[in-house]
Amino acid sequence: MANNMDTEKSGKLVVTFSSFLGTYKKLLTIIGIVVVLALVALWIGLGVANSNADKKQLVIDGLQADYTAWTALEDKTTAEATAAAEKLVAGLQGLASKGGSKHPELKASYLLAMIDYTNEKFSAALEGFLKVADNGKDTYLGPLSLNNAAVVSEQLGDNAKALEYYQRVYDTYGKETAEAPKALFNVARLQEASNNIALAKAVLQQLADEFPSSEYAKLAQSRLVVLQ
Repeated sequence: MANNMDTEKSGKLVVTFSSFLGTYKKLLTIIGIVVVLALVALWIGLGVANSNADKKQLVIDGLQADYTAWTALEDKTTAEATAAAEKLVAGLQGLASKGGSKHPELKASYLLAMIDYTNEKFSAALEGFLKVADNGKDTYLGPLSLNNAAVVSEQLGDNAKALEYYQRVYDTYGKETAEAPKALFNVARLQEASNNIALAKAVLQQLADEFPSSEYAKLAQSRLVVLQ
């Protein structure tokens, strides 16, 4: 009897499932097609995104090479050098204008700021470095741009801002960036220039303690001897 009841239940389940498939077969087919299309679209989208990223990387690599060649020119006032600079800037602006925090766009903005600095357009360079420092704060260009912003601020005669940017490098990134020892040394240098000798010595000692293998630590130790 029990076997008959189990058989009947199994039969009902088969019938019920078959009825379900019959009723919703079209709907299930549509859902399956939608899922497949979604996966295909995702695969295509990822492929296009990767392709675009690769193309941008190739572009910035080429522009980096052009920038290096331009900086190596002894005379940047010749017609050839001027034409090379104009072409370089146009290419960098085209890539930088896409915005975002991806490496190619950030590097393009960084190189534009470097060109402005080389051409002694310090206000434009400062704006560019600060933009990269903000948009690329989670990349190696973040602390590098902050340090450069400090250097430019000194060129503009704004030592207070320079001190702020140098300090931000250490406060934001600590030992995670190779720029930190340089930033701390410059903090101490500016504090000493402002006659804050005790604070300058404290920062120099901090630099020597936290980054003992750095060249800036050696400079800090030498400066500490002078300030005793």
